[in-house]
Amino acid sequence: MKLLSTKILSPEQQLRFTKVGIDLTMYDALTIKSRQFSIPDGDYAAIFTSQNAAQSFLDNGGDLLERQVFCVGEKAALLLSQNGQKVIEIAQNSFDLGQIIIKKHKNFKFLYFSGNLRRPELPQLLTENQIPFKELIAYDSVINYSDVESRFDAALFFSPSGVTSFFKNKSQGSLMAICIGKTTADAAKKFTNNIQIALHTTVDGVIDFALKNNISI
Repeated sequence: MKLLSTKILSPEQQLRFTKVGIDLTMYDALTIKSRQFSIPDGDYAAIFTSQNAAQSFLDNGGDLLERQVFCVGEKAALLLSQNGQKVIEIAQNSFDLGQIIIKKHKNFKFLYFSGNLRRPELPQLLTENQIPFKELIAYDSVINYSDVESRFDAALFFSPSGVTSFFKNKSQGSLMAICIGKTTADAAKKFTNNIQIALHTTVDGVIDFALKNNISI
């Protein structure tokens, strides 16, 4: 089996595939660059749409210890919790987090830490429901377009931008796309009908899913 990862995996993660005879090719679909910023004053809760947003916040010496934190993704939540932040809601994607906020936290106002390529669903939901927020672009994602020419049985995708990176100028209609979440899967549906979504929105969750389903790939 030939497998592509749109993220460079750690040596330990790579070994998991090597042990079961999977031919793994990797490249980084995105280059992440943290921005420098200062946090506005005010009684805001905080939204982090990714682990990259959370890391950039911490790189800038961020401190929200007295505020409630909302996260997209388990990795972002774990990183912030380990650094003393109070995470009260976690969702698998921005749309789901928006629905939680509308139903349970409509009276809050938010600082929204995002990336330059963020999806539009969450700010649209907040605006439509008159929930005040200030968006702060915490990092830039630069898409690295793939020059890999081989054909693969399956590929691991960790973001919609990763899907864009790999499929630009490529046709691999039979490829199984193993995606970190629904938003990434929706992007992959433009290029292949063979879609699977990991049970957990983490890199290891995608790897676990790929290995567990290896026999059927």
